[in-house]
Amino acid sequence: MKRILASLGAAAVLASGAIVTAPASASAAPNGCWGDAGTKTDPEGRTDTARYCHNYQSGDIIWYATDIGDLYAGDNWFICQQQDSSYPNPPVGDARNDWWLFTQGDTGSTHGGWGWFPATKISGGSNWEPVPGLPIC
Repeated sequence: MKRILASLGAAAVLASGAIVTAPASASAAPNGCWGDAGTKTDPEGRTDTARYCHNYQSGDIIWYATDIGDLYAGDNWFICQQQDSSYPNPPVGDARNDWWLFTQGDTGSTHGGWGWFPATKISGGSNWEPVPGLPIC
């Protein structure tokens, strides 16, 4: 929890965002997170069970207010989510949120590509609410 809050707290620079209902092009995507994506071990040696979520848009992976990589659009795995009202997501359309999902990016070398992805780019949910189906960190 401390690593989560530290990485998010140090990042007080992002714009506002939210969990988003998928745009028409991603309307067939699941609403929220689902399934068992297996266990994942982060760079600090913590092992957690991951769940799949559909991110309908590629986006930056953030670590300590720094863009350290990218996560491509599609069905990707995420470990958990954490709210940080001091570090809102980038807005996407009408979507606004301050929830961040912990995962490993498709690109990125710092911190093994592990970091935070904005809830505004995940299918399902509501503005200023956690993504359904993904545990809180």
